[in-house]
Amino acid sequence: MKRFSTILVLIGGFVGTAALPAQAQQQLSLPVMSPAVHVRQAFSTTFIDLKYSRPSKRGREVFGKLEPYGKVWRTGANSSTRIKFGEEVKFAGQIVPAGTYALFTIPDPKEWTVILNKDTSQWGAYDYKPDLDLLRVKVKPTVLTAPAETFSLMLENLQPEAADLVMRWDKTQLSVPIVADADARVMSQIQEAMKGDKRPYFNAAQYYYNTDKDLGQAVKWMDEALKQQPDSYYFSYWKGKMLQKAKRNAEAAEAARKSLELVKAEKSTPLREEYVRLNQQLLAEVGKK
Repeated sequence: MKRFSTILVLIGGFVGTAALPAQAQQQLSLPVMSPAVHVRQAFSTTFIDLKYSRPSKRGREVFGKLEPYGKVWRTGANSSTRIKFGEEVKFAGQIVPAGTYALFTIPDPKEWTVILNKDTSQWGAYDYKPDLDLLRVKVKPTVLTAPAETFSLMLENLQPEAADLVMRWDKTQLSVPIVADADARVMSQIQEAMKGDKRPYFNAAQYYYNTDKDLGQAVKWMDEALKQQPDSYYFSYWKGKMLQKAKRNAEAAEAARKSLELVKAEKSTPLREEYVRLNQQLLAEVGKK
């Protein structure tokens, strides 16, 4: 019995030793065929976040062959593509609450289906469940003059509250408009902030200027900002821009001259020269010297 146990121990030792080379193999760093991408884009008052993997064409015909027409596609490689909205948006005209969604598509020669699905944990589209769709929209593809070797999904044509989600691969391009409505949210923030001790006079004034709201109110806020920082050539310049937009040219010129006087104390030569140039340009635009 003792001899039998000894034999078992020896056999176990040989088995363990034989297994060691496999367990101790060095890991290799190999090229990734479909590298992962994470894009976080500031958008409206929050962001849009994209996570996907980028397959390449590598001599293959993609749509209709590699990715069949009429079949749900993960819109990339590996795990399903995910898109996250930091605030409510309209996706091709349909309301999408803030949150994370899986982005699927159904390729078609004439009209693709773009899908936002609530299940973000999938690998590929093998367990895709249409009953978890948040929405489906139809998008007409365009033909690229030069084929795109590597799949890309990007936010393009960025504006303060709008962007296009653009997909390109092989000879195909899709574009889905995304629009936010931040104005009500920003106006509510301004109203609430103006009740506090640290009132954002300059930021609120700039928002009114950029969105063509009450310029008289914007100028009043700039006056308050200048009471807090009377030596700010930057604030004086922007007060002049707001007065110019309100067609109060004589006052705009006065603000520009004040900014020119204040900027003389700026120690940074590039900044000083830049605001001398900007104020001189403002004076020329309002017809003053």
